Amino acid sequence: MRRLFAPRWILVHVSVALLILLMINLGFWQLNRLDAKKTRNESINTQIQRPAVDLSSATAFDALGPEWSKVVLKGEYSSKDAITIINRSLDGAAGYNSAIPFITTNGQVVLVNRGFVPLATSNPPAPTGTLQILGYVRQTQKRSAVGAIDSSSPESTEFQRFDLPVIANATDSKLLTNDYVQLIAENPASKESWPAPVALPTLDEGSHLSYAFQWFFFTATALTGWIYVVRKKLREPINDPAAPEQTSA
Repeated sequence: MRRLFAPRWILVHVSVALLILLMINLGFWQLNRLDAKKTRNESINTQIQRPAVDLSSATAFDALGPEWSKVVLKGEYSSKDAITIINRSLDGAAGYNSAIPFITTNGQVVLVNRGFVPLATSNPPAPTGTLQILGYVRQTQKRSAVGAIDSSSPESTEFQRFDLPVIANATDSKLLTNDYVQLIAENPASKESWPAPVALPTLDEGSHLSYAFQWFFFTATALTGWIYVVRKKLREPINDPAAPEQTSA
């Protein structure tokens, strides 16, 4: 038994224990991601099936509503303040999202993502005059630790994401900074071919469950292998160099 506590065997035991602990945590991490995906999908399904909330006559609002709920707004586009959200794609084609501040009849300013435009196409003009829009409520986006940094220049009209405080600060506008609208329809409708409406996110559960099973399988394999090696080592005969040699008569 003492041989299993030799320095190199202690290193083996510690390495195997750390590896098993890591793989177990990775398995549960995948299960947690699966639960988060299910919760997200359920929330989106619930919101998109509810009727739209008409905010056309609202006197004022600090937020539009829960994410992915539908709202109706009345007002007009401020086309001179149009911006683009770059590095977007649709069906494999590269492009950008065309976004324009929408001034509601009560004077509030809401950024509207009108949709995807291919790179080779210039930003199409928005309808002029008073109109009514229907869209999904989307929450402001934040830069991740490794995300690209937006320009802080006042002249900037290109942004990496819908980071509303950053956009409001760079464009010196009074945008609502909690939410923006992902356009579904305009009335009267635009006659332009672009922008194309941004599709809803895919509501599948991904491969998290199969990945979790893989990590738990690897854990069981590592544990089984370690037990096999230890048992084999214990069955090996002990060679005692101090034992007297047997001589034949």
